[in-house]
Amino acid sequence: MDPASLRTEFEKQIADADSKIEAAEKTLKGLQEYRLKLQGGMETLELLEPKEATPTPPEQPPATPAE
Repeated sequence: MDPASLRTEFEKQIADADSKIEAAEKTLKGLQEYRLKLQGGMETLELLEPKEATPTPPEQPPATPAE
């Protein structure tokens, strides 16, 4: 192939790659927004029904040594 036709082919491939990158970036942005909404939903559920904290055992007085 001559340089002019190679240049034309490369320009077409670059334009194609640019359009694919733009589409992928839009998809990524949409997925990030979706994930953020899901996280907000999880936080809302946590506020409505908080997880019960593991109960701490009651403190026992220190044992007195036997005399």
